[in-house]
Amino acid sequence: MTQTATTDLEGPRVDSPSVLPLPESIQGFPPLPPASLDPFLDATSRCFARYGVRRTSVQDVAQELGVNRTTVYRQVGNIEQQAMLLAARDSHRLLSSLPARITFPIGPQSVVDLLATLVREARAHPVLAKMLADERDLIGSFVARDVPDLMERATTAFVPLVSLAIGTGNLARRDPMALAQWLVRITASLILIEPPGELEDFLAELLIPALTPAGPAPRGRRRRSR
Repeated sequence: MTQTATTDLEGPRVDSPSVLPLPESIQGFPPLPPASLDPFLDATSRCFARYGVRRTSVQDVAQELGVNRTTVYRQVGNIEQQAMLLAARDSHRLLSSLPARITFPIGPQSVVDLLATLVREARAHPVLAKMLADERDLIGSFVARDVPDLMERATTAFVPLVSLAIGTGNLARRDPMALAQWLVRITASLILIEPPGELEDFLAELLIPALTPAGPAPRGRRRRSR
């Protein structure tokens, strides 16, 4: 028998990627840089991965592209501005790819699988991998300055998805904002600090019980009122 995802009050179904409100979610992030800047940002990414963010200069990026330094400044600014543009572009790409990464209908295991995929891909990003290996102090300053706002934006992006998934009955009924906050924070912490053992097992140990809907009360038994 094929199970069809439904919602209370005939709300939206979450059994295919077409229902995900991701375009609205992405609006909370910094604007997506125009595609014309991709060659510059790709060169920036390669330089960051090779030298580290702190040791990369505008001249390095210019040499990587085979252009003069003035052209780089004019198109993408200084190194800090390039880092912010690169982060904005890659954040948009990540959010836009979410529907292809989610197993539908959304349930506890698909949430675990999604978070594990995001953690692995983030840690495999060449720039972040370089920072985790050689520039952890720079990550610390980034966490203190930029991460709180970034996590709020990421939470805002996940709330509609979580709300719709709860409506299917495949996730436990919890406050969507609180649940999105937890999922974002768990993901961020595991990106920065690799967990012991298998990543999926580590996530599933707490998330599966927390996200699994409670079954109906057995017939013939009443819940005792307190």
